[in-house]
Parts: sequence; structure tokens; C-alpha cells
Amino acid sequence: MPPSHVIGETPFAFVYGTEAVLLVERRLYSKWFSTNIRSYNRRLKNRQFRVGDLVLRMFAIAYLNCKNKLRPKCERPYKVTKVVRPATYELSHVNRKPINHTWHSTKLCKYYI
Repeated sequence: MPPSHVIGETPFAFVYGTEAVLLVERRLYSKWFSTNIRSYNRRLKNRQFRVGDLVLRMFAIAYLNCKNKLRPKCERPYKVTKVVRPATYELSHVNRKPINHTWHSTKLCKYYI
């Protein structure tokens, strides 16, 4: 009986804590991974806002637990007050009261009047 049947691991996995991975397997995985990343990035909608734009903020996760498909998906309009990074914004209420958090563009959508 080989030693792998006794301890349930191959000798390589027992010594190094992981199975041996051939270079061919690694290349296949990296190709698969890069293909998935490209596919995801192609579908991602990059929204850009300017200071002064009115945006709608998506509801917080706690509110999303409500299983009502007719409930609104976004909150009232907010105003973009500062562009922190290319996709991160500081918001304020329309009456100029600032909000403490920054918001990513994936959680915002344009508000059309």
C-alpha cells in the first residue's frame, strides 16, 4: 500500500502543504483568468460624473433584503460636490448638507430632470 493511502496526502502535499502544479496547468489557469477579467471589464459600465451633477444613490444592502420587485432601487437625488478619484465621488443633499461617505460610480446613476 503506498504511503498516500495511509495519511490521505501525497508526499509532496504533506511536505509543502499543497499539491504540485505543472507549468502547463498554471498557464491554462492564467489564460482562463485573463479571459474572464477581460470579459467582465468589457461589460462594466464606466459612469463619470462632474461636480454639480445630480445623481441617484442606490439603496443600502440592508434595505435590499425586502423582496418587493416594485420598490424603488435608488434614493432621492444628490449633488456631486467633489471628485475624489476617477470613479469615486463625495455627495451632498440638494440643500447642501454634506454626506460623510464617498461613493463609487457603480452605486450611482444619473438623475435626469
